[in-house]
Amino acid sequence: MPVGLSTTPRQGTGPSRRPDVRHVPRWLPPVLLAAAWLAVLVAHLRAPVPSDQLNYMTAAARFPRPVEATTEMHQVTRFGLIVPVRLAIAVFGYSQAAYAVVPVLATLTLLVGAYALGTLLFARSVGIAGSLAVVAATPVFADSTDLLPDVLATGLFTCALALAVAIGRREDAPGKAVLLAVGALLGWSYLAREFVVFMWPVALVPLYRRAGLAGLLWTALPVAAIGAAELLLCWRLYGDPLARLLAITGHGGRPSPPEIASTYRDKPRMMYVLRLPKTLQDYPEGGLLVALIGLTLLGGLLRPRRMAVPVAACALLWIPLTLLGGVLDPSAPKLRLQLIRYWFPIFPAFVLGGLGFLWLAAAYGAGRLPERLRGRVRVLPAVLVLAVAVVISGVAARSWWAPPATRAGGGTQMESLRTWLHGHGGSGTRIWADSRTGKVLRVYRQGFWGGTAWSARIRVARPGGEGPRPGDLLVYYDTERGSQCSLCRKAALDMVRDPAWSGPAWHQVYGTPDRVVRVYRRG
Repeated sequence: MPVGLSTTPRQGTGPSRRPDVRHVPRWLPPVLLAAAWLAVLVAHLRAPVPSDQLNYMTAAARFPRPVEATTEMHQVTRFGLIVPVRLAIAVFGYSQAAYAVVPVLATLTLLVGAYALGTLLFARSVGIAGSLAVVAATPVFADSTDLLPDVLATGLFTCALALAVAIGRREDAPGKAVLLAVGALLGWSYLAREFVVFMWPVALVPLYRRAGLAGLLWTALPVAAIGAAELLLCWRLYGDPLARLLAITGHGGRPSPPEIASTYRDKPRMMYVLRLPKTLQDYPEGGLLVALIGLTLLGGLLRPRRMAVPVAACALLWIPLTLLGGVLDPSAPKLRLQLIRYWFPIFPAFVLGGLGFLWLAAAYGAGRLPERLRGRVRVLPAVLVLAVAVVISGVAARSWWAPPATRAGGGTQMESLRTWLHGHGGSGTRIWADSRTGKVLRVYRQGFWGGTAWSARIRVARPGGEGPRPGDLLVYYDTERGSQCSLCRKAALDMVRDPAWSGPAWHQVYGTPDRVVRVYRRG
């Protein structure tokens, strides 16, 4: 086996593998981290976004029935997200809880997986620092409570990789159950986000080294079962077992508005290669994250054995994404690489790689000090990586802490509307709204944990369509500033200009003090 693929350090080539934080139960740090981060996520829940997020919610609500006449086949066949959301809807109804529970659990999965991987590859302090930096990074945090597949796929793969590395460190042959678990995590990560499969080899190599071909076959069983289930579902729901594959491969060729196409088509090839560091620079902590990428690559040159896993994980996704994203054919990229969520699967790799190399370098330097000084600086590696993580997380948090759209920032206007409609939205009432606001309102027909809150019928106001009747309600959501739902503001423009939906016939009957939500009744 080539040296660069080894996950086991050689004797005498690095610091001791003993934990740098002693007398602490191994389960305690991840539990404390997860509990603390759960509190942060709950405080930063926001209203559902009427875009891809609610497309997944709609597909989950209809599952196992198809979504009729959809133009988003690549979304409605992403069963790795749709199935768990369907289970959440079965428990909580079509509610806020059903919308939030899967992304929140996905984020906690990512945190725990990053902690385990960093601890296995380097030290417990690297695991703590790396997991915190990954989930606190602005682009990751922005999607941590949204119903999207990327954080889920990243968390599942990171856990699979950590488990595979742990298997590779065993002295004895692993049991079948743990091999099946790795295969299930890998297979479900594909169901959530397809191109995570490019990174699978970095998890399969340590399995092969420890368990051989038989171990890989056991790992492949759940992967094959999950793949077969996807083919059957695609055939049963949409008439073609390859519906998802065809939708994915053809997605990049779909027509885009000129203002969007100009951001990713016909660019210099080097721009596609450097798209990730360039896009990271748009975030407050982006320069620090780019520095971690550089440290990961430097570590791969100086300490190839210890850095093999993070470097390989980065390369296995970076190369195919840049090739498909424009290097092969700048006139027809298959992916819009400026969408940072496409890069989420390698965030744990380069964050842990960069912090891990800092820990190795600090431990190396401390080991070269005179004997009388070593005891005083033995905590230096841990202090260094934790300090770097605190800086990264702190800079990031300044940009996302308690914005107006979150619960912590007062973004509970739709919940206040739900409370008002509980007494004013009877079954005989019709509520009109633009198409985007209408999608959001459907979530708030139920309480946070489910149960009907109001039963009025939701209708979409369209120019030239059916008009209102006396007694009907009209809901405006964030139409003035667009700070919480810019899509709602844009969708309401035609309605605002239509005389049928304005004028003296309408009088306001409810509104939040900040005018984010306003309700009018037709006289």
